[in-house]
Amino acid sequence: MTKPVPLTDLHTRVHTGIRSRHLLTHKQKLLVAVSGGQDSLCLLQLCVDLAPRWDWQLYVLHCNHRWSDDETRCAEFLADWIPQAYGIPCQIATAPDIHRQEAQARDWRYQQLGYWAQVWGCEAIVMGHTGTDKAETLLLHLLRGSGSQGLSGMSWQRPLSPTQSTPQFNPTVVRPLLEVWRTETAAFCLAHQLPVWPDQSNEDPRYARNRLRQEVMPLLQQHFNPQVEQALCRTADLLTAEHDYLLAQANQLWPQVYQPDPPRLDRAQLQTQALALQRECVYRLLREGLARQPRFDQVESVLNLVSAPQRCRTESLGSGLWAEVQGTEIILRGMTVPSPSGSLPR
Repeated sequence: MTKPVPLTDLHTRVHTGIRSRHLLTHKQKLLVAVSGGQDSLCLLQLCVDLAPRWDWQLYVLHCNHRWSDDETRCAEFLADWIPQAYGIPCQIATAPDIHRQEAQARDWRYQQLGYWAQVWGCEAIVMGHTGTDKAETLLLHLLRGSGSQGLSGMSWQRPLSPTQSTPQFNPTVVRPLLEVWRTETAAFCLAHQLPVWPDQSNEDPRYARNRLRQEVMPLLQQHFNPQVEQALCRTADLLTAEHDYLLAQANQLWPQVYQPDPPRLDRAQLQTQALALQRECVYRLLREGLARQPRFDQVESVLNLVSAPQRCRTESLGSGLWAEVQGTEIILRGMTVPSPSGSLPR
């Protein structure tokens, strides 16, 4: 990995994107997440080719969920092929239990990424999500009724969540391919003769994303907009900027309207604010009390108290909690709720 290779158009675009968005820096240790599919192998090849220009040190992690014998064969192949082809370490993480739920598998996978990033001292975890993935994610969240946070879709970079890292070491998740499309990664792998290992789970119609990918997106491209992926990604970018602005405004407002012990909001001040800011503050109040993300109906139930008469209260919000109007405040009642340490950016 010491001799620079000629750059294709895709190399140049990714290199320029990394530099202009300040996604990665020179002389970093990078952990590249490789599934064996076309997107992650394209990412790995790009990182290997760009490494001499950035003086990166690369490491690879593959997570074997043990969903099938084929996945285990893929793990065994990558464990041999990657060190031979590129001369870089490749670690295989094998799930001790078979996760049947996508969310459980994802949590385990990110925990492994955080663990091995710490073992190797990697400041960044590089992942192969593409613009196609970003478009699909926005559409899935739209169908579920998400707000601007969910519709913002995938970010170019974010810190690993606290449950997936440690306070002493918190690497950044970086997605440098969010302006690259799945058709391009397929063509790149073909041109570079990369041994793509098809993921059979991507064909399983039980998963909503697979049904959307196989049935819905082709219909949208054929009958509405051939560039629907690009259009959805533009929408996600616009919503991201607007959501970031909302959070910045809410961070300024939060110390003025929130008081702990018991957790409560200044209803009089909230009444002068825009509905979006009211909803964000109620969201934060409930997240404190429930210790998890509140549902839409829970937020709306408390939000109705902003303009409700005195002594109105909600039905049970779960976890033994309810909210009520008392004087100029909305107070969260029920079980003991821990006080926050400060503002709560989402």
